[in-house]
Amino acid sequence: MNRCHTLISRKNDGFDMVLIISCFSDMPGVSGTNESDNSGDSKDAKSSSSVSVTKGNVKVREYDPRQDLRALGQWICSNQDPPKYFENVDYIQSIGVFNQLFKPTFNEVESECMEEYERMKVETKKVLRNFDGQISLSVDVLTDNNDFGQCSNNLGQHYSDYLCISAHFIDEKWKLRKWVLYFCTLSVSGQSDDLLKKCEDRGIFRSLEDWGIENKIFTLTMGNDKFCNEVAEYVKRYIQVQKELRRNSQLFRVYCCGDLFREMVQDAFDKIEDIVHKVRRVYTFTTDYPMWFLKMANLQEALKLWSIGKLSSKDVIDSHDVPSPEEWNKVEGVCKAVESIHEVSGALFEPEIRVTANVYLYHLHELREMLTRMSIGSEGFNRSIVEGMLGKVDEYWDHMFLLLAISAALDPRFKMRYIEFVCSKVEGRDGNSQVPAVLEAIRKQFDEYVIRFPEKRNCASYSHSEGQSDPPVCANHTFTVLQDYQQFIQSNHHPAKISELDIYLDQPVLPWSQDFNPLAWWRSAAAKYPTLSRMARDFLAIPVSLSTCGEAYYTLSRPADEHMICLKPDLMNALMCARSWAYRR
Repeated sequence: MNRCHTLISRKNDGFDMVLIISCFSDMPGVSGTNESDNSGDSKDAKSSSSVSVTKGNVKVREYDPRQDLRALGQWICSNQDPPKYFENVDYIQSIGVFNQLFKPTFNEVESECMEEYERMKVETKKVLRNFDGQISLSVDVLTDNNDFGQCSNNLGQHYSDYLCISAHFIDEKWKLRKWVLYFCTLSVSGQSDDLLKKCEDRGIFRSLEDWGIENKIFTLTMGNDKFCNEVAEYVKRYIQVQKELRRNSQLFRVYCCGDLFREMVQDAFDKIEDIVHKVRRVYTFTTDYPMWFLKMANLQEALKLWSIGKLSSKDVIDSHDVPSPEEWNKVEGVCKAVESIHEVSGALFEPEIRVTANVYLYHLHELREMLTRMSIGSEGFNRSIVEGMLGKVDEYWDHMFLLLAISAALDPRFKMRYIEFVCSKVEGRDGNSQVPAVLEAIRKQFDEYVIRFPEKRNCASYSHSEGQSDPPVCANHTFTVLQDYQQFIQSNHHPAKISELDIYLDQPVLPWSQDFNPLAWWRSAAAKYPTLSRMARDFLAIPVSLSTCGEAYYTLSRPADEHMICLKPDLMNALMCARSWAYRR
């Protein structure tokens, strides 16, 4: 319902009563007292309504904007509107839920957003501290990639890099959550601060202590470069002090799959950079946006035109500046290899629902098989391109196989059967020894969960009665050895037990379904597998890639939100965090 301001005047025992009522439509993050209009529909009536009772002359109490201001703070912290829009009072009024007298300054709006952030943070801290599972951490380094170089905030400071720390977990309703815990500037123009020291002092460690979750950190996902490796080692040592990682230490460091794809594609494009420059002399790219799939699409379109003789060098003065047939063949070879990466990327990064860790091994296996076939059918330059990609896939495979295999085994469509299958197919990766190693790691992980979360029923008992009978009766004899032996057997007899893990692995795998939802399946199976479902919840929440959706296709570093990074640092952090928590509103 649009805002309305109604003046009602009536006599009441000799007094003039004046009611000024402001009506509001539903607004996310805003609560109010329900009132009914003549049609019976329920509306929100805010405290901007005021009542003044006088005798004789009518007197109206002055409008109080405080609850409108709080409602606006909740709106900004819960919605994705660019914060700068709220510097404009007309934009605030265009929302259609505030009193027409409400005209806050941006400083007032900023202060209210900070107060709302602190209120939300108290609630969020309670959720994380009471969470009975483990939390996977991601630390992403984002960059200001706007056309003007470095972004300048309201204080006139120039920043280029930003650190985003997020918590990933599956909540009690089996919903996958990603909550930003801290967002800050990482480097300042003109300063020579050591990035690693700055990251250590201002970001990760202090944030974990502030949130009180340092003993719940399960894994850490970061980029694949040297800087990220060094930071990951710092964090790992810190977590080891707070929490005994034990066997989890080899699973702690998660390398970003999106970065792997970007590096593979960028290396291939770098090798034909001079040829691409020539292509652009005869074909105009439709866009220069820094996304590798767009560059691939432009080159593929140019190849189509060249193959039918549409592209000509007649308008080019120097024919050496246009691609030769051999160079066009190189472009075609690179595009075919990149197309295979794009196909797998689409399955991982384009679904509306973010995929969980259980499917990454399968998709990497698919990519490896496609590149292997392509390598066999290629030669010369094109074969070297594909082999370079395969080398990067194999390196990533070696780092991540154990974690991805455990996660895949917790998919009831895969279990250990897929691990056996993939190890038999991937030649030269010591597959025969990997299967028992994965199974042993799964059992050790499960045993730790059994200790941490003892259940009344975490195993089933089986009593095998085959071959058992009463001891023979020895008539007319006084031998008692057999009777003593039977008593010994009974006193030491314990029914064979089989764990939830064994029951799960022994069950047949589910038929393949593209629409299968592992979180829904484990939620329904939690009663049958109470301990194993806890383990699945933690593993499925691991972010195997920092990149999601369009971010996975950037050729440059992942960009920071341009609407956020030009705010004051405290407000930037507050809104980045609060908006990621706002689902609870």
